[in-house]
Parts: sequence; structure tokens; C-alpha cells
Amino acid sequence: MPRLFLSLTASLLYWFSAAALALPATDIAAQVKPPLLAIYEARQFAPLWLDDGKPSARASQAIEIMSHAADDGLNVDDYKLPALQQMFDSLKAQSTDQQQAAFDLLMSSTLARFVTDLNMGRVNPNSLGFAIDISAKQAALPQHLQQVLATDDLLATIAAARPITPPYPALRNLLASYRLLAAQHPQTPTLPPLPSKKLVAGETWGGLPALAEWLMALGYLPTGTVVTEQYDGAIVDGVKNFQSHHGQIPDGVIGKQTYQNFQIPLQTRVQQIELAMERLRWLDESILQKRFVIINVPQFTLWGFAPNADGVAKPVLQMAVVVGKAGKHETPLMIKTLNSLVFSPYWNVPRSIAIKEFLPKLEVDPFFLARENMELVDNSGNPQGSEVGEAELGGIVHGAYRIRQIPGRKNALGELKFVFPNDDSIYMHDTPSKSFFAKERRDLSHGCVRLQNPMEMALFALQGQGEWDEAKIKEKISTGIEQHQILKERMPVLLLYLTANVDENGKAVFLQDIYNLDGKLIAALHKAR
Repeated sequence: MPRLFLSLTASLLYWFSAAALALPATDIAAQVKPPLLAIYEARQFAPLWLDDGKPSARASQAIEIMSHAADDGLNVDDYKLPALQQMFDSLKAQSTDQQQAAFDLLMSSTLARFVTDLNMGRVNPNSLGFAIDISAKQAALPQHLQQVLATDDLLATIAAARPITPPYPALRNLLASYRLLAAQHPQTPTLPPLPSKKLVAGETWGGLPALAEWLMALGYLPTGTVVTEQYDGAIVDGVKNFQSHHGQIPDGVIGKQTYQNFQIPLQTRVQQIELAMERLRWLDESILQKRFVIINVPQFTLWGFAPNADGVAKPVLQMAVVVGKAGKHETPLMIKTLNSLVFSPYWNVPRSIAIKEFLPKLEVDPFFLARENMELVDNSGNPQGSEVGEAELGGIVHGAYRIRQIPGRKNALGELKFVFPNDDSIYMHDTPSKSFFAKERRDLSHGCVRLQNPMEMALFALQGQGEWDEAKIKEKISTGIEQHQILKERMPVLLLYLTANVDENGKAVFLQDIYNLDGKLIAALHKAR
């Protein structure tokens, strides 16, 4: 009996050991890799998506959630859903431990990729020249994935991973409606050429009935509006409505740009929304807890945001801006921190402008600097006057002298300058060239951002920093002496590039790709796949 008992015990121990080695956890432990390794280690490599060897209800829910990836502008083909579904169906019948482990790991890695794409984007913004620090998002990712993979409430946890930075939620809503529109209207209207370079109210054009149908389909003209070949009345208003949502001056005149915008396919508009959502995924949402500034470069517009009583970021300031010239002096995209403003600033002329633009003028006109209220400054910061001879010209060329413009009415920076330190020496500032803000396309600067209402920006920046009002700011400016004001509240400044946005009513706004950056992002997304 003792020998029989020992023999039976040994057999049972061997059987249990073999069974333990064959559990899915063994195969999971052998194959799992970071960042999933830490998640599985914490649960001793037990499966995440199986109940008694069968796919769990959570697994079914995860597959269903990922099947709607397109709702967030993601590509559902990136997530291996056919393979997952096939494995899911096979495991419901009969499976080996190895098959169970393979399914569990594929489920985890696929969902991890989906959540990462949703929360951080599919492309590193730095690879596209966008100066943004994503290290905080990267550092938080492992803990974020652990919460998602281990939660019992997948729907809510994944929803929490979705960006909420404006205007992402509104764009997500627009994406669904524009996908439907694109399916209903795969072709743009066939419009005859304009009778001349432009069509103005009161003229006739055979394309008006087809245009009216298109504007009604897009929601810019009331359904059932009766239109003839006479361009007047309601259809003029419809065109103005269309122009105001396509980055144009709503004058009702159908010129080249408006005519071209009529014929941009809706599928292209869908893609613009998707690209805007991708760019917004790069942003650290900690900014939403404070006041911040967004400048959308292709929209030539600045907004100042502040959290409301519920902690939701809302725009409290809006103004037109001038940005860098496309193809020559493009404003770099970045996220930096506004830390000071300058009253009555000097304009220190960048060396590139001094050599390329000022030097030819000085060679024929030695009094150019004097007329423009400018002066030479040596390397020690000492003024050297405004007269320019051969020696001074040579000093400018060789870097012994730089040029600066004295504070005053002619100063290119106007009366206020807003500093957010960066490697490109870009800042926001006032300008004496106020007429630029009436232009439709405002990429006219050497890279810096000119503000339509610098006083409003100054009041926004100084809010909560003592008794600052317009009178006090004007008093500072009136001295004509450059004075720096450090800001106690350091607010983020986001120079973004969104060719799709929303207006205050949540309606779509589509913009020209002035720097041709959408194509570069599309190429990067294809490469990432």
C-alpha cells in the first residue's frame, strides 16, 4: 500500500505539473513583450480575454469597439479585426492552450495599438517638423494601457482615452455627417465656366441651378429654394454662407477660389477632418486646466481659451492674425510658453532680412536707416548711429553690426510684443500694417505672428496680475522706452495647422492647405501603416 500510494502520488504530481506547464499562461509568458509584459506580469500571465478557455464578453466588446475606429478618423484595417474575429469564433468551439495564448496576446496588442493611436496619434509630430514635446504622453502610456486592458468597463475607459482638446469632439461629430454626405454625393456638381473672371450679383449664369442644388445638399441654402439663371437673392446669400465656412471673405462674388472650392470632393473634406483629428491627438491635455492660446495658421486666426466654471475650456478671445509667407517664411508649428510681453519694443532685424532685403537698399541709399527710424548696433549693444558708409556696409556683412528699429510709430512690431521663447525666434506682435487684416489670405509675414488686436491680447495675458487695464498699458507704451513685463501666469501658445475646423455653432470650416502639409501627413500615415 505505501508503494502504491507513493506511485499514485507521484503520478498525480506529474500530471498536475504537466497541466500547469500547458496552461495558456506559460505560452503567454514566453511570448509577451513590452509594454504588455508588465501588465501580464502583474497578473502572473493569466489571460486577459478568456473565461475557462473561451473568449470572454470583454473580448467581444473590444472587437466591437475597434470595428468603429473610423468614427475617430482611424483606419479600421490597421487592427487585424478579421483575424481576431476568426480566432474568436474558432476558440468558441475547441482550442489548444497555444491557440488561446495567441488569441489573448493578439487581442491585447491590437487593443493597445488602437488606444495608443486614439490617444497619441499614429505619427510622431517631431518627424513632420512640429516642435512639440510628447514625452509626457509617452511616459503615461504604460499605465494608461494597463487601465484599459484590465478594466471591466471598456467602453468608458476607451472613451476617456479619446482627446477632448477643442475642436476634437466637434470634429468627431462632423466626421460622421460628412462621411454620410460623401456617400450620398460622391461627385461634385458639373458647373460650366464662369462668364468672366468673376460672377457678381445681378449677372446671369447657366450654372446657378446646379450650384443651388449643391449648396442645398451641403446646408448652405434652404431646401426648396427656387433659383433661376439670375444671380441674386437667396443664392447670393447661400454663396456668402459657403464662403464664410471656407476661409473666404463672404462677399458673394464667385471668383476663381470660390469656383474651385465648389468642386472639391466631399471625400477630400472627410480626409481634412481626419487629418485635423490626428494633429489634435498629439496635444497634451494638461493645457485644458489653465488658460491657453491657439493659433490656427491656415485659418489666420487666434483664440484665447479659459476654463469655465465646469473646468471646460472655452474661447473668450478671438482675432485675425498674419502668419509667415507660404514657401518663403513659413511660420513654424510648435507649442511653447508665453512668459513675457514687451511695451514699445525694439525690432532687432534678423540677419537674413538685413542681408537680403536691407543691404541692397543701403548700397544705393545710405540714409535708408534714418528714414525708417533704424540704427546700427555693435556686438556690445552700443548704438552706432544711422548713417551707413562703406565701413558700415562691411560691418553688416561680416556681423560686426546689426540693425534695429527704434520704438515708435514706424516700428514693425508696433507697440506690443509677446514672447514665447523658441529656437526659431518667433513671437506675436502688433503691426503698423493694419490693412493686412482685411485680406482674405494673410500669409504675409517673415514668420512671426502679427495680431489684429494686441491690446486685447495684452489684457488677456495680464489678467489676474494686478490692476492692469487699457489705460495702464497705454501709459507704459507712451514712454516710448522698451519695457519688459514678466508674466506670473505662463500660458501655453499652440501654433497649430488644421485645414478643417468648426465655427462657434459647430459647423464645418474648411481651409486652404497653404503650406502643403496635409499631403506630408497623409504620406507619413501610409508609412506608419
